[in-house]
Amino acid sequence: MKKLIILLFAILLNADSSYYDRGELVELQKMKVLRTADSNGIEYFKTRSGQKIGITDEILIQCKVGIDCIALLNQFNLSNVSKVTDTIIVVKITDYDNIFSLSRELYESGKVEFAHPNFIKERRLR
Repeated sequence: MKKLIILLFAILLNADSSYYDRGELVELQKMKVLRTADSNGIEYFKTRSGQKIGITDEILIQCKVGIDCIALLNQFNLSNVSKVTDTIIVVKITDYDNIFSLSRELYESGKVEFAHPNFIKERRLR
């Protein structure tokens, strides 16, 4: 019973570090990384496969065809918006602690193709 309670507590702690990728919920585990002068506010997480990824204070969004993306973002009080391409928008957020929940809310609205934090992945030699 004690192990079950500990496991549930651990799951709840990491539940906020998840996002949707192609309709599947992906969970990340926050890594303990010492901040350095060149970390630039990047938080690091680990995927289930062990890959280290960084999260910036931006969300990448692509709205579905026919959806007014700017109007949708206004509903979420998001205003620091830049276009990356004709269909992809990047939003800089001020409440970094809610980046995952905001990304999930946008995706769960059913009005976006994707909404996830702007990831920085480690380079790997092939």
